[in-house]
Amino acid sequence: MAHSQPKLPSWSNQIEKPNESDAENKEIPCLNSSKLCVGQLTERAIANSFKLQQSESRIALIEQRLEVTEDRIDYTSKKKWTNYISTNPVDIIQNLFGGGGIQRDNIAIANLEIRTTDLLAAKAELERQQEEEKLKIEDEVLNLLLDYEAANRKLELLTSNLETLEQQREVMRIAYKYGQGSTSQILGMEDRRDRIIEQIVKVEIEQDEAVREIEQLIGDKKKQ
Repeated sequence: MAHSQPKLPSWSNQIEKPNESDAENKEIPCLNSSKLCVGQLTERAIANSFKLQQSESRIALIEQRLEVTEDRIDYTSKKKWTNYISTNPVDIIQNLFGGGGIQRDNIAIANLEIRTTDLLAAKAELERQQEEEKLKIEDEVLNLLLDYEAANRKLELLTSNLETLEQQREVMRIAYKYGQGSTSQILGMEDRRDRIIEQIVKVEIEQDEAVREIEQLIGDKKKQ
């Protein structure tokens, strides 16, 4: 009577090898850490930044105030000479010695110039903060792309390991059929396979998370 071999443990279908192009969709034009890709995504992330939009609005408001202040300075400067046109001899004497209306206009101009200086300083600070925020966004984009690439390399390695294990399993299956090998060896291979699959799932989650964060940055995340 022929020696009967235990039934082989069942194996599910092999996981397909990841395709990086699947992640590069219409929403995200590229997913690599090249200078071109980082530049493209950073530009879109900057355009989508609510913080930068607010800052831009504040700068625009300051520029409007600067225009108004400049017009007031120009108007006050041009009208100073009208202070000399007066029928009141006291006003005429005060204006000749730098007092009266002339003095009021000079004080007004000085105050407006101080206001202009303050507005220019506020604008410069906002512009500095803008550049700082843009650099921060660029760093964030680059780090997310590096995370994606690292996850993709892990995924390729794990998938390659899984393919090799599947080939070994097929050789073991044939050998087991002819009485070689043991059930414990096959079960050990199945356990290794399960661990690799768990790692693949974990890395895929990390990769998807990087993609989602990039989508949020550039403003192309689909609305639920």
